[in-house]
Amino acid sequence: MKGSTILDTSRLQTLMSFDIMDTQPEAIYNEITSLAASICNTPASLITLVDDHRQFFKSNLGLNSTGTSLKDSFCKYVISDNVDLLIVENTYNDKRFYNNNFVKGEPNIRFYAGASLTTENGHRLGTLCVLDYKPRRLKKSQLNGLQTLARQVVQLFELRKAKKTEVDQKLDLERKGKLLDNIVTATGIGIWERNLNNDLLTLNDQAQDIFGLDHNVLNNFKTENWFNLIHKDDLPNVKEKMMACLSYPSVGCSIQYRILQKDGQYKWIHEKGKVLKWSSDKKPLLMYGTVQDITEKKNFTIELQRVKNNQDAMINSTRDLMWSIDLDFNLITANNAFHDLVEKIQGQPFKEGEPVFSDAVSKQVTKKWKAYYNRALTSGGFSVKQRTQNSKKFWTTYGLTSFDLLYNKEGERIGITCFLKDITSEVLSQQVLKNAKEELQKIMDTSLDLICTMDEEGYFLSVNKASKIIWGYDPKDLIGTNYLKLVHEEDKPSTKKSKDAVNSGKKVVNFENRFIHKNGEIVHMLWSSNWDEKDCVYYCIGRDNNEKKNSELQLENSERRFKTLVQESSDIITILDTNGNFKYVSPSSTKVIQITPEEFMGTNAFDYVHPDDLERVTNTFNLINHNKSVKIEPFRFENKFGEWRWFIANVTNQLNEPSIQGIVITSRDIHETTIAKEQLIQSERRYKTLVQEGSDMICIIDQKANFSYASPTSTKILEITPEEFVGTNAFDYVHPDDYDTVYNEFIKILNIPQVNIKPFRFKHGAGHWVWLETVITNKLNEPTINGIVINSKDVTTKVQHLKAIEAQNAQLKKIAWTQSHIVRAPVARLMGLIDLLKDDDEKLKTEDKKRILNYIMTSADEIDHVIKDIVENTINAIDIEEIK
Repeated sequence: MKGSTILDTSRLQTLMSFDIMDTQPEAIYNEITSLAASICNTPASLITLVDDHRQFFKSNLGLNSTGTSLKDSFCKYVISDNVDLLIVENTYNDKRFYNNNFVKGEPNIRFYAGASLTTENGHRLGTLCVLDYKPRRLKKSQLNGLQTLARQVVQLFELRKAKKTEVDQKLDLERKGKLLDNIVTATGIGIWERNLNNDLLTLNDQAQDIFGLDHNVLNNFKTENWFNLIHKDDLPNVKEKMMACLSYPSVGCSIQYRILQKDGQYKWIHEKGKVLKWSSDKKPLLMYGTVQDITEKKNFTIELQRVKNNQDAMINSTRDLMWSIDLDFNLITANNAFHDLVEKIQGQPFKEGEPVFSDAVSKQVTKKWKAYYNRALTSGGFSVKQRTQNSKKFWTTYGLTSFDLLYNKEGERIGITCFLKDITSEVLSQQVLKNAKEELQKIMDTSLDLICTMDEEGYFLSVNKASKIIWGYDPKDLIGTNYLKLVHEEDKPSTKKSKDAVNSGKKVVNFENRFIHKNGEIVHMLWSSNWDEKDCVYYCIGRDNNEKKNSELQLENSERRFKTLVQESSDIITILDTNGNFKYVSPSSTKVIQITPEEFMGTNAFDYVHPDDLERVTNTFNLINHNKSVKIEPFRFENKFGEWRWFIANVTNQLNEPSIQGIVITSRDIHETTIAKEQLIQSERRYKTLVQEGSDMICIIDQKANFSYASPTSTKILEITPEEFVGTNAFDYVHPDDYDTVYNEFIKILNIPQVNIKPFRFKHGAGHWVWLETVITNKLNEPTINGIVINSKDVTTKVQHLKAIEAQNAQLKKIAWTQSHIVRAPVARLMGLIDLLKDDDEKLKTEDKKRILNYIMTSADEIDHVIKDIVENTINAIDIEEIK
């Protein structure tokens, strides 16, 4: 037996599951304690429940208390001693109780008998006990009656728990019903129905939008009208599928085709349909189905296939080397450029699966490459720049090799991917730049623009000769002078602000202010400046802007409009070079992904692309070499906070446009739309699970109770498939004795939103009757349902349980009535004779006294016989109930 200790966790959890501790008294439990006290002829009876620190009295007859501490509990020994029945005939003679507070003091308990309240899973919760204030002994029949009543208490607990569970389930069902309605609305799938008798088509709102039809044309929209809208290349297949679907028996059809829209464009749709109703001669009467817009998906599939077909060509068209090796340094795959180089070095290319090391190269080179590969396996991806010099041909090349780890679908490391890019032109460009700096001073001296450098405080360090022409000062006069002394007083605040902006890392271009010429005239200046953090020097170029001021003012309005469009746009506009490096980023980047344009400068666009999307995005970007524009399908891009956002982008080749000389990319954030689509897929999956895997049966009937739909759970609950239900009438399955009751409840649904039908008998597929509890909801005016929704639950076990308890209660009440009426007459006669003897005062004769005593004995014998009859009847009643 489980729960042999007070603190047993499973026992306490079972007790708490009934949710009965500290509840108010209830008449049904009080009746049981009253009956127990009568059967055992005791003045007190209790129903006790014992937790880990006290005992609670659910019913209390004869004691003025709602419970006791665990220390003073008698009933705890039923649990700790693991017994079904505990009898203490004299508490003074039992060492467990003689020192108990309720034995030593009020109410001075001398006798105790308790029957265990044991659940079906074997846990002892407490007792049904009787108490007396004097020692006594119970008969076997009384003890049997006490245990029978204890089992009745446990059954009442179970019934109470079942009712609470039922209420909770009802509330949960209502919540799920609302959720189901929301799911159906949110799926976006169109639903249609076609009456084949009159060729009448009915569509919900989603279906009308997908087909592109107005509501006013549906009344005359025949099958031929539908055929006229289908693309001519798809029409034969549609007709073939439709004829197969209309042939008995039909398992339904599924087809994808293009349908003409109002704007003259075609939309791809996916349609499913099935005949739900047939005539007696097997002709289709009613067809039902769904339709979904798959245009975007279809276009995406076509584009994906096109990209896939061109992928190998793109990889092999580059002169850069790409290859991958496994963990043992064996070749996995490589592009043509890699194979060509290897063949040039050693006479033949590597084969897949062969080591990527050759005796044709020096051991020193082999050792270096092994070190690169081991570094990648140890520390992850990295890049290295290499210089190769050919002493015979007197030329030098430079390469940048990148190493990254290669993973499989399960995230396991399986090798290394390598990419070697020729960067000779970039290195040579840097060398050219170095030489150009040496010529800078010559250019400065010949420039008509004013070129100068300043320290951090704004003092001139160097000035070219243009200062004499523009400001009237020789360069030597300005060295060591603070530039603010020459700035117009009104422009000093904005000039200081510009200087601070440059100092913070921003590059200022075309900043305008006014300087004072040596002769006192105002000179309009146009500035570009930059701060060199390393040398702590400002580099500035100023142009005399007086002559062009008027033309610049005319352009100002146009430029302001352009900036507004770029800055306030929800799209991000960028200009990249052919390697993906940022040349320009619109200010909207700050708003969209919280990264300022300045932060993008000097970085590469592909560094922000999600690793899983990088190859696809790179390949699409490279198409711009052969196309004027390309579109990059949804990809993930990292924002300021390290979060991945979904974008789409249009790429335009403007390399030959003098004002741009780059690749223009317009990117749009579609994160919320992409997430919403994913949530829609999850919602659709949960909807199917609710309907197909639920424990309840969900059906739809019309006003005449004919089934038009049944959920797949009908097979599990009633062994009747949904197809067997459709077309039949619900009342054909109702038990004849319950027919009128169910029908009277059913007709109410035509006037009110919802009706609860109490348990009734419904014919099982195997031929027997089961009890169903049903909630029906009027959805006749709901276009997506157009019927009455039925939610039914199998409650056969619960109904049988309730009927058994009602029968047993009737027997017990009969016994209680018999005791209260049959015993009363002899008891009253006995008390009258005793009162006669008390008032004697020596008036009665000896013969009269003997005669009275004989009457008393006779009445006592009569009471004894009555009690025996009651006990025998009780035992018979209980035995009969147990047999039932």
